[in-house]
Amino acid sequence: MQTEVLYSCFLRSSGLNTDTRTLTAGQMFWALKGENFNGNLFAEKALKLGAAFVVTDEDCGISDKRILRIENGLIGLQDLAKHHRQVWGGQVIAVCGSNGKTTTKELITRALSTEKSVFATPGNLNNHIGVPLSLLRINSQHEIAVIEMGANHAGEIAELCEIALPDSGLITNIGKDHLEGFGTVENTAKANAELFEFLEQNSGIAFINTEDEWNQKLHALVSRNFTFPSEIDDAPCKLLPSDFFVKLEIPLAGQMESKLLGAYNFHNLSCALAVAKFYGISSKSALEAVCSYEPGNNRSQLVKTNSNTLISDAYNANPSSVLAALENLVNLPSTEKMAILGDMLELGNDSATEHASLGIWASLHPEISFVITGKEMAAFAETCPEALYFPEKVALERYLETKKPKNKTILLKASRGMKLETLVPLL
Repeated sequence: MQTEVLYSCFLRSSGLNTDTRTLTAGQMFWALKGENFNGNLFAEKALKLGAAFVVTDEDCGISDKRILRIENGLIGLQDLAKHHRQVWGGQVIAVCGSNGKTTTKELITRALSTEKSVFATPGNLNNHIGVPLSLLRINSQHEIAVIEMGANHAGEIAELCEIALPDSGLITNIGKDHLEGFGTVENTAKANAELFEFLEQNSGIAFINTEDEWNQKLHALVSRNFTFPSEIDDAPCKLLPSDFFVKLEIPLAGQMESKLLGAYNFHNLSCALAVAKFYGISSKSALEAVCSYEPGNNRSQLVKTNSNTLISDAYNANPSSVLAALENLVNLPSTEKMAILGDMLELGNDSATEHASLGIWASLHPEISFVITGKEMAAFAETCPEALYFPEKVALERYLETKKPKNKTILLKASRGMKLETLVPLL
């Protein structure tokens, strides 16, 4: 079935949905298949729920004019999303990199939304399924779309670019994420650089952080660029001294303190301001917008309990982001500091080495009390015997219930699978 025919049906529906648990009457149900699921098995249920159309790539044995059969559900979805993006015709800004993608996406959206109608990737729908689903939510009222792109293997960013067709984009940074798939940091950089290669081939604009090592190395891949944040760049921005939150100064707008923690967030903030300047947003409006942004969903989130001040940064973790969070903790004015760390996942054969290396760093910082949990953290414990180590998270929970830490600034940091945010009520 041709994409144009499917698109006509899509426009006659009230939106696209891949999950019958949230499907509403009038939507188009799109059956996808994965290792542990097969959406084709829910075709009949979707019809009973009132789906306007049901797209399948298997014979479901159902005779209904609302059934639309295609060869491959995933490829068909990606083709439909690309077609919709082309018909819409607005500006797409791609955001990729190892750390800070979602925060940077949200900051850019805040800044641009002061003067334009902006769509942004919901949550972190940033993979081969999430990007198409995001694009299909764009409507004619939107002028700009900020699309987050994630990758765990070579070629993925290039594939996402062929679907989203970005006009501009940025790489937040390159770190030790998804080493299980990439193998090395250099391979991680090469994979993210696929965005710059696409922009070069299509006369796009790359936003370049001239203070980031990998941005400096990769910017030669694209001839059209817009730089930040040094005073000689296109969008200068200065980091000012501050006890807790990141404080900024930009020309024509003055100084302002944000609601984000950690010097590493300076680059996320300055990046958003650079994008806003390129797209014609007033400096004052952009600065006020990004500085009013409050992080949530356990991303550098400041939580004050009756007993402690928490930095809940438990949404994700890799060696680069954990080290940045710890260095920020060192620089905070608090006297009683604790770091509760859990496993960094998806590091493959480098897992033991990376956890051990982090333990060595920790052993050199006695000003922080380290409490660690998870099987991978055993390597950390070997190089930092001063740390309190709990192989199982449940044992850590019992410890916190008994000891009840008080008057401390506590960092919670681990990969998503560890769910360290469940410890917040105990602190």
